Amino acid sequence: MAVDSSTKPNALKTALDTIVAPKAAFESLRAAPTWLLALLVSIVVITISSFITTPAVVHGLSTDWPNLMAKDPVTAALPPDQQQARLAIAVKFSQFVWVFSPIFVLFAVLIGTVIMVIFNALGRGDGSFGKYWAAQSNITLIAALGSLVLALIVALRGADSYTTAQSVQESIPSLGMLAPGTGKLHAFLSAFTPFSIWASALVIAALAVTGRVARVQAWLGGILTLLLPALIAAAFAK
Repeated sequence: MAVDSSTKPNALKTALDTIVAPKAAFESLRAAPTWLLALLVSIVVITISSFITTPAVVHGLSTDWPNLMAKDPVTAALPPDQQQARLAIAVKFSQFVWVFSPIFVLFAVLIGTVIMVIFNALGRGDGSFGKYWAAQSNITLIAALGSLVLALIVALRGADSYTTAQSVQESIPSLGMLAPGTGKLHAFLSAFTPFSIWASALVIAALAVTGRVARVQAWLGGILTLLLPALIAAAFAK
């Protein structure tokens, strides 16, 4: 059902509808793009969640450092004091990564928006950058929800239970469980979580409803937003 464009947009309702009634949310965004509230909530939640998980990441990195050095011949050949110096730098950086969460969120929203604009053109949709920015900002609430669940799991388990930095993110169930261990396949599959799949489905809905994009291109756009992080994760895995 179309949304009356004369009605004042309700940013809170649209944000909630993105989670519980996405078709209504994306119809609303088509008529009146609202994004600031959803984006601010996502940034705050993801930043706080990242701060909560930081001790677990630092502990996992410190515990796994000998293994990481063994995989890097250059670092392994360094004297012990230089190895410890590199560890100290890595730990210091990890302790403050959460500060950059707002930048990461904004960059992710921008990339997601650009992808939707591209597939809007391919699928002969009538959406705009502004509408897709609003859609992606609201979709980012799913990532915020996932980060909150991760923070709760880490808080319940305790930071000392993690032996690698990567294992912190893997607290959320993923297809990575089908390929235990490490390596590119594991990293690729680990990107497929309930939250990433959910967000991808919402991208498909946003393209189809907000932009009236053809079904095939809408699906391809959603699948790309799911595959891209997995391919990047695999590319950097050792």
